[in-house]
Amino acid sequence: MRLSKLSVRNFRNFRELDIALSGNGVLLGENAIGKSNLLFAIQLILDPMLPDAARQLRLSDFFDANPPNYDQPIEVSLDISDFGADPALNALLTDFRTPTNPLVARLTYLYRKKADVAGPVRTSADCEFLLYGGGDENRGIPGKVRRRIAIDVLDALRDAEGQLGSWRSSPLRHLLEEAVAAIDPVDISKVSAELAAATTTLETLPAIRTLENALRADILQLAGKADIDARLRFAPTDPLRLFRAIAMFIDGGKRGISEASLGSANVALIALKLAEFAWRRRKNERNFSLLCIEEPEAHLHPQLQRSVFKKLFENNDATQSLIVTSHSPTLAAVAPLRSIILLKTDRTSTYARSLAELPVTPDELDDLENYLDATRAELLFSRGVIFVEGDAEEALLPVFAKSMGYSLDDLGITVCNVAGTNFRPYVKLAAALNLPFSIVTDWDPQIDGSALGRRRTLDIYRDYIQSGYAAAVAPAQWQQWEAMDFAGFGSAFATFGVFLNDHTFEVSVANTLTLRNPLLDILEAQGFGSTRTSRLKAWRNGVPVDAVQLLAMIADIGKGRLSAKLAKMTGGLAPPVYIAGAIKYVVDRVQ
Repeated sequence: MRLSKLSVRNFRNFRELDIALSGNGVLLGENAIGKSNLLFAIQLILDPMLPDAARQLRLSDFFDANPPNYDQPIEVSLDISDFGADPALNALLTDFRTPTNPLVARLTYLYRKKADVAGPVRTSADCEFLLYGGGDENRGIPGKVRRRIAIDVLDALRDAEGQLGSWRSSPLRHLLEEAVAAIDPVDISKVSAELAAATTTLETLPAIRTLENALRADILQLAGKADIDARLRFAPTDPLRLFRAIAMFIDGGKRGISEASLGSANVALIALKLAEFAWRRRKNERNFSLLCIEEPEAHLHPQLQRSVFKKLFENNDATQSLIVTSHSPTLAAVAPLRSIILLKTDRTSTYARSLAELPVTPDELDDLENYLDATRAELLFSRGVIFVEGDAEEALLPVFAKSMGYSLDDLGITVCNVAGTNFRPYVKLAAALNLPFSIVTDWDPQIDGSALGRRRTLDIYRDYIQSGYAAAVAPAQWQQWEAMDFAGFGSAFATFGVFLNDHTFEVSVANTLTLRNPLLDILEAQGFGSTRTSRLKAWRNGVPVDAVQLLAMIADIGKGRLSAKLAKMTGGLAPPVYIAGAIKYVVDRVQ
């Protein structure tokens, strides 16, 4: 079983939201974007512990429009797929199949104005909630469904130590009860007797006896005749209560969980929650468990985030799923890309971009996940992105942007180095996330008169059409693009965010008057022989730069070292025109 779609209407900061889901989910977004609201929306349907009083919402829960429209109901729907293989789930959900697709069951929460209320809604008492399935209000969802398909939420302000230390809330409770039930009562009585003997020995120690008597006297003074007979003991000696004193310890039993770090306590809580889910499944109490964790990175250092959640995301147990909310690029980097859900705002409402149906091939998906895992998942949190071919552009674009008066970090713009020319999966990702983007690439002319830059640009545009992000063009327009020279083609596609260089980045730097001297200074400092030294001097005096010879010199230095040196020397200098165009294209759309 899996949750396949979440729809929300007219709820808090969501006007209209439809999110495709694929197994586990990772909700990313800025503070106050609505991540917690989205989890609560799911709780309205699935949480077995949520009382009806909490499902009876307030008028302030209607969409944050001005003024709010109370005549339009709040609606939350959850689609469930792939449940047919489980006979119990099949029986549980069969009445809630959707009319349009019998392979999908739909559970819905509705909060609306009561039919018998005349005039406008004035208080929440004028509204009522319904829980039904299959799109039919007459098919009410019984409590059994919420018990067998349930959600557990660990909120951002969770007290892991408190939950583990409380018998009522600890996930250890059910596991211990089952374990103790399997023990012979005679053996439990023996343990109780041994503990009672140890306690008696403890009480005979003079210091303990004195302290106990003093405390009893203080309590008696306050309570009067109602003496509660307080004692200092290791644990209750009643066999029926003894096992409740069993607690989890760390460091080989030397320290209690209260002495653990917040991170360790949270990892223990998550592990015990999963163990509780497995226990409920074995006991046939539950068919599916959804664990939602808000901001798990708040208590886990980056390496532990990677270790814990990589294992959780790789868990293929069909009886449970995980949804986390996060601001952490570390966590996002190890998450399956199709689990990513990005929440953004258009200033009036929060909307979502899900990657569950990202239109990429398996190889392209691997490329994207390897990029995010091996470098940074910062791209997923950015407001715009500039795609470049290599290290030199990645190092220098922020410097060039600063010379133009822009701070890419302040604007939330990421420079993404694709380490080559395969921009297609990255463009699909940016388009799916609704990220403004530009591409900086080379024309790469070939001996036969063709150009690799033209081909890759047209391939990207074709992907755009197939993905529905651009309109199809007439064959005549396509033929015109294929016949254009570099200048005409580059000008045409700059309007789509593709900025082409007639040679390579380094050659373009050498041909930019403001940047030529810093580049030549770096090359001259390498101590080349007389031939190269003479050539550098001629270039400085205005002789056109020979691209082949220039790239040969740069190869001896290394593009990485060259770009690092250039970054220190070119601050405040105007970049090549096509680079400036790529930067401004994204900046204008982000601002």
